[in-house]
Amino acid sequence: MLTIKEIIRQLADDGSEVYGKVCKVTEVNGMVCNCSPIDEDADIIDVRLVADESTEFFVLVPAVDSYVVVQFLSKETAYISMVSKVTEVKYKIGESYYSVTDDGFLLQKGNDTLKQILTLIIQSQQQIMVMYGNNPDYAKLTQAQNKTNNLLR
Repeated sequence: MLTIKEIIRQLADDGSEVYGKVCKVTEVNGMVCNCSPIDEDADIIDVRLVADESTEFFVLVPAVDSYVVVQFLSKETAYISMVSKVTEVKYKIGESYYSVTDDGFLLQKGNDTLKQILTLIIQSQQQIMVMYGNNPDYAKLTQAQNKTNNLLR
């Protein structure tokens, strides 16, 4: 005799099996990637990097040739659930956007970036000429500009 739990499981079973596969990333294009399972099954294409196509997201962009876990929502739809190596982290809420890559950080709201703002401040200070007293430390301003360019993109 079947238990209630077993009966419910049988009623809910639609014949599809949800599972994950360890794969190697072969290509990344926007918010999807193509993957090759390490068990040499057929390639899995258009694997989602995000849950949906919303304009707000948190994404770990996997590196090509890195390993990921591809989780299946159905036989036709899959997403990346874990990554071994990333090339970029992206985060967007409303008009605020954050990204980090090997090239540096990007902090943006609308069309304004933190790098633009700091560059404007530094450049405005480099233009100051004091008649009486001390001029700005132009060497430190140049150093600050170089560090800003190194850290931010």
